[in-house]
Amino acid sequence: MTFVRAKWFRVKRALLIIFLLPFAGFVGLYGLNWLIFHPEFVTVIRPHPLFERPQPADVIVALAKEVERDRYAALLAERGLAPRLLSTLVDTACLRERGVRELCATGVRNTVDEAFTMRRVLAREGIHRVMIVTSRDHVVRTAAIFTLVFFRTGIDVNVVATPLGPSPGVPSVRELLSFIPSVGAAAVGRISPELFEWGMHYRR
Repeated sequence: MTFVRAKWFRVKRALLIIFLLPFAGFVGLYGLNWLIFHPEFVTVIRPHPLFERPQPADVIVALAKEVERDRYAALLAERGLAPRLLSTLVDTACLRERGVRELCATGVRNTVDEAFTMRRVLAREGIHRVMIVTSRDHVVRTAAIFTLVFFRTGIDVNVVATPLGPSPGVPSVRELLSFIPSVGAAAVGRISPELFEWGMHYRR
């Protein structure tokens, strides 16, 4: 009877851990996102808030679909932090060769696509330091994806969030729920680049 109870206890403990792990990850991500939206609390511990320190780079890349990102990237370039701006929407080598933007679209549809596309483009361009500009509510997921995709590539990645607006928002449920699938897709791309490239072409 004692053996049965011990076994049942281990089963219950395992089930509890399986249930709590996703919840703990969700809460942890939400908490980190909350700190990013309220950097004044971070400055109590550190002199600079998270993702608030743009570093000099060879190029600045603003992730697609948000005008605010493009404006902030242009401002950082004007401050002399990088001599060039690149877009994730256009292949630069193709553009130099063909000269027609529409023929050189990369076909990216999400942050993971952008990370792998830029890894290929930046390696071909001989870039060693890149600054990635994204929206504040996307910065945690973006940093995780780009860190994984650019790991051991020899390219230093500095992910920067756009400045706080007059009314800081809160992390969206959609952003939180997309974290694990996005990181999982990035991991698949690192393990099997051919499979990821096939998936991109198939979605196009």
